[in-house]
Amino acid sequence: MKIVDGDRIECDRCESVFPIEDVSLLEKETNRDYERVLCADCLGIVGVPQGYTLRRDISHLAG
Repeated sequence: MKIVDGDRIECDRCESVFPIEDVSLLEKETNRDYERVLCADCLGIVGVPQGYTLRRDISHLAG
């Protein structure tokens, strides 16, 4: 996860930068937590695989 300028974040798939309110966080809790920030287009391609959760509001990460 790469936060840019405090309120913009880079999509982990396409590497484009978006306002933090326009991305979602794909998470999986395992021995090693897995988190991936995805823009709407990439989320449409990847979807939410079984065993993963989707968090749409990640505004708490802005700083």
